[in-house]
Amino acid sequence: MRSTFLAGTAALLTSSGALAAPLFAQPGGVSASCSIDTNQPKELAMMSLQFQQAKAAQSPEQRKKMLMAMTKELDTKPERYAKNAAGYQYTLSEVLKQWAMEPGLPVAPTRGSLGFVTNPTEPIDLVDAMDAAYKAITVAAPACENEIKAQRQNEVWLAQTQAALTASNNNQLDSADFYAKRSLKLADNAYPHYVLANVANARGDKKAAVMHWKHVVQRAGADTNYRDLKSGSMYYIAMTQFEMANGAQGTEQQTMAREAAASLKELLAVNPENPEAANLMGSWADALIMAKDTAAIAETYAAVIAAPDKATDITATMGGVIATRANKADDALKLFEIAVQRNPNARDALRNLAATYYAKDKFKEMFEPTRKLVAIDPNNYDGWMMFAYAAQGLGRSAKLPAEKKAWTDSLVKYQTYADKMPVKVDVAGFTRGSKSASLTLALELVAATGGPYDVTAEFLDAAGNVVVAGTESSGPLKKGERKEVTIKAEGTNITGYRYKPLK
Repeated sequence: MRSTFLAGTAALLTSSGALAAPLFAQPGGVSASCSIDTNQPKELAMMSLQFQQAKAAQSPEQRKKMLMAMTKELDTKPERYAKNAAGYQYTLSEVLKQWAMEPGLPVAPTRGSLGFVTNPTEPIDLVDAMDAAYKAITVAAPACENEIKAQRQNEVWLAQTQAALTASNNNQLDSADFYAKRSLKLADNAYPHYVLANVANARGDKKAAVMHWKHVVQRAGADTNYRDLKSGSMYYIAMTQFEMANGAQGTEQQTMAREAAASLKELLAVNPENPEAANLMGSWADALIMAKDTAAIAETYAAVIAAPDKATDITATMGGVIATRANKADDALKLFEIAVQRNPNARDALRNLAATYYAKDKFKEMFEPTRKLVAIDPNNYDGWMMFAYAAQGLGRSAKLPAEKKAWTDSLVKYQTYADKMPVKVDVAGFTRGSKSASLTLALELVAATGGPYDVTAEFLDAAGNVVVAGTESSGPLKKGERKEVTIKAEGTNITGYRYKPLK
């Protein structure tokens, strides 16, 4: 389950305002309660000037020389700064940060190579050292905790985070894991957790992946900068929990399924216009069945019934299918009627509406959706048989012999027509996007000979107007052979289709 968000995340990070913190806080602090004085003792005040000079140095060699001098000064007799621990640690953190930004520097250079006088041959991980300095600041100046949180999301954090995202995007799992954990040392942010979730998922550790995706959601909060990241994480949580439930047994499956159902419910509540809403509704219902909580199934489509104007024909049709499976025929009827209201050319909704009328012995009501159905899908056997079923039902309830005979004649007429169609068609797939659509029809030759067939489909807007049409040949067919034909089209506002009868 690779991320679809990683490619754009680095750009979002670089445009973030989180890094706009001052290099040194002045006496009086950066807020009313936070006060960090970098002017006492005088060595710190001098270092503030030296730091600015180092940043403006004309060459890397000159800059490194100045940084080494500052590091040496900070590491020589640190007891001189005991009375201003916050100012000392803040200054140290800035010097460490500048070192960490030096190109070509290893992850853990020797202390001596940076100017430290104590333990010069030991390695120093600059991210660990920065983390320790930030922790020391908040101990010395607890009121500055929020300011230091902002300071942690600095250029070094950004570099580690971008490295993690890039590695994850390139499926370099070890590197992604390494840099994400380093990023987390500096700032417990949504991005590294997202990377760690992807890494864990790729390694098959579903529980760890879900844990980190939950961290993403929690850390993202209501910040719109993380909207897509949060939405994606919620989707992955729900679907991974659902996948885990499918692979479990007994009480463990029930527990996991309840968790998946709760996550799917939350996901749809937060983003009801999710393009995958219908599929998510179906998974939610399946999760409730696994959890043995069938009483809650009506919740999966309750929003559609409550606000039909906000539903799509696809979500309403899925709701109807769920209700049908749960033996809630009244709900199913409402939902299929909503679907047809939302899209009069919705083939699946029309077919299911007619079938639901039949199940509720509403035989006369079957005719209107069935007429629309066969106009859209004229070579579908089941569509024409809907007329036969309606006639059969009306014949059973007829009182007069002549009336019974009339309905029996209709039954035979439509069944004969369905049986003698030279080629039968099943709709194997219909996808519609904002600028394109695709219809796949499965043709089965019933007659002894026939074909090839030129299959023409018209793609319709919500009002039933033809947006665009396309034709594809079936090629040669043999009796009993089944062959798929796909017709693709470019056009906007496509919501339905119809194909011309094959004779």
